[in-house]
Amino acid sequence: MPDNTCVFNVGRLMEIRVGRGYRSVEDVEAMIQMMVKTATKFGPSAAYVIAADWRAVSVMTQPTATRARGMLARSNARVIRSSILTLPVHSTANLQVRRLLREADNENRKHFVDAGEQHRWLSEVLTPAESERLSSFLGLSVEPSHS
Repeated sequence: MPDNTCVFNVGRLMEIRVGRGYRSVEDVEAMIQMMVKTATKFGPSAAYVIAADWRAVSVMTQPTATRARGMLARSNARVIRSSILTLPVHSTANLQVRRLLREADNENRKHFVDAGEQHRWLSEVLTPAESERLSSFLGLSVEPSHS
């Protein structure tokens, strides 16, 4: 089973891959610690863009979802834009993710079920190098056009 990861590979693009899902509050806590450690690269007040791949996330228990909402709200001040990608077939989990984003109360956070749409939205605030890296992170074979 793939790991949950959080890294900066290029510029201000924080790549979060939730390969194991969030099966427990402890999984969310571990991600919070990864995010804090990773964000220290830019200092305490620098802002960044988050691309989160939650395609392996299924419906979370209420305590786990509550902690995930707290995780999202915690980083609001440093977020330029943040996106979460899920699979369209996970309709119940998608409803939960949309609720978490709404409750995190940051208009710069969005949910996507299409990697190309996620890429287009985030690329509006990314450098060309960050946008190219995002294509790779999302598994897009060709960079989407910017229309």
